[in-house]
Amino acid sequence: MADLQSLVDHIHYENRRDYTHVEGDVAYLDGAPLRRPFAMPKTQRIIAAVIIVIAIVIGAFFVNSTVLENLRETLQSEQNVTNNLAREASIETLPKMNELVVLGDDDIRARFQEAGYTVYDASDPEDDTSMILYKLPSDVTVEDAAAMYAKGISNLTPTQSSKLLNGSWYFSADRNGGTTMVVRYADFSTGDPARAVQNALAKEGFDPESVSDSGEDESGNTYSMGTLDADGTACTWKISALPLSDMYSVQGLPEDACYVGVRVTVQ
Repeated sequence: MADLQSLVDHIHYENRRDYTHVEGDVAYLDGAPLRRPFAMPKTQRIIAAVIIVIAIVIGAFFVNSTVLENLRETLQSEQNVTNNLAREASIETLPKMNELVVLGDDDIRARFQEAGYTVYDASDPEDDTSMILYKLPSDVTVEDAAAMYAKGISNLTPTQSSKLLNGSWYFSADRNGGTTMVVRYADFSTGDPARAVQNALAKEGFDPESVSDSGEDESGNTYSMGTLDADGTACTWKISALPLSDMYSVQGLPEDACYVGVRVTVQ
C-alpha cells in the first residue's frame, strides 16, 4: 500500500500544473490554461505570413495575366478599330459606274492604276468574261489583303476587318450574255441603310428623277433603282444596302455599319 500511495503521490506531483487538487479518488482539473489568451508561436506566425504573401503574389499574377490582360487587349482592339475607321472612307474613292460600264477590262484596270489605287486582282485568268478587282486601303498591301480575303472576312479580328473594309471596295464586271458591273463597299458612318443608299446615289451622280422604284425587297435590303444614259448606252442601275452584320459576323465593328452595292447593267 505504501508503494501504491507513493506512486499516486508522484503522479499528483508530476501533474500539479494540470490539476488543482485531488480529493480521494477524484482529481479536479485546473481551468487556468483554458483562460489564457491563444497566441500563435512566432515561428508559425512567420510561416503563415510567408504563405499569405505567396498567395497574394499568385493571385495578383493570375489577375494580371487573365482579367487585366483581357481588358488591355479589348481596349487596344477598340482603339485599333477607332483608328482604322478614322481613315478615308470607301465611298470617297467610289468609281463612277456610268463611266466604267462602257469600258473594256484593260481600260478599267488602267483607270484604277492612273488613279493611284492599290488593287488586288482576283480575276480568273482562264475566264475572259468576268473580272474581279479589290481596291485596297492605302496602308494595306496586296499580299496582306490576299491573305485576309482567303481567310474570310468573318474570320478576321475586329482590327483586321476594320483595316481591310474601311477604304476598300469590291468591283466586278460580268460580260457573259451582256454587261453588268457591280461595286460593293462597307459604310461605317451613315448608320442607316436608307441614308446609305441616298449617299451612294449622290456619290455616283445618278439623277434622283430617274428613280423608278425603291423600298425594301423580300430579303430585307433597302434599295432604289432607275435608268441612266452612259455615253449613249442605255443602262439600268440599282443601289441596295443592308446592315453589315447581315453580311459578315465580326464582333467589335459598329452595329449600325452598312454594306452597300451599286449595280449597273447595259440594257
